[in-house]
Amino acid sequence: FFLQFTKITPNFVTGFYIFLGFLSGLFLASNNDALILTAVLLLIFKNIIDWCDGLLARIKKMTSNLGDTLDRWGSAVGYNSFVLGFGFYLYNESQNKYFIIIVILIMFLKSIDLKDYVYHLVGYKIFKDKNVQKILSSINIKQKSKNIIKYTKFDKYKNFIIAFLDDSRSRVVDTIAVLIFIDHFYINVNFLPYIFYFIFFKIFLFFLGGVYITCFRNYVFKK
Repeated sequence: FFLQFTKITPNFVTGFYIFLGFLSGLFLASNNDALILTAVLLLIFKNIIDWCDGLLARIKKMTSNLGDTLDRWGSAVGYNSFVLGFGFYLYNESQNKYFIIIVILIMFLKSIDLKDYVYHLVGYKIFKDKNVQKILSSINIKQKSKNIIKYTKFDKYKNFIIAFLDDSRSRVVDTIAVLIFIDHFYINVNFLPYIFYFIFFKIFLFFLGGVYITCFRNYVFKK
């Protein structure tokens, strides 16, 4: 509760959390023992800071939409920085150029994600266009009732892929960080590259899924 009686704001704590997330990925890619150890510690303990900003906001009654947005963005920055740093770490350990190619592909797929672009486009139109109702009428915002949803085998496989190595769960990154520590300083963890391959495979599937549901399933826009 020390933070409660200081001038430190929740958004400042969130900004510090975002900076640590970016820094951890950068250090992980450095090929320097001290910096890699620092990156592992940052990856494990920065989640405490992420927890503190929300607690501080509630204590000081300073919750805001901006704070919520920065918190979610910070999680994305931290995870993407970690994935890219993870790829460079594997390259430094093995000198296998395929890891660099995969890192480049991940950056490319993230930058051209159609579903995310459509979200940005809709938000921009709502913000700029005076006729909000016209834009809202073009968006498919109807939700199916949970009582009539039928799960297929495809849905089960999809849910498994989403749940496995879920980037929204901090324990996933923490676990991989511990494995990196063991791999770099003690014994080789031979399956670490396969974890990275699966992360790339998941990002690639999400990209294809975003194109499919945007173009053929009217996920965002009505026909």
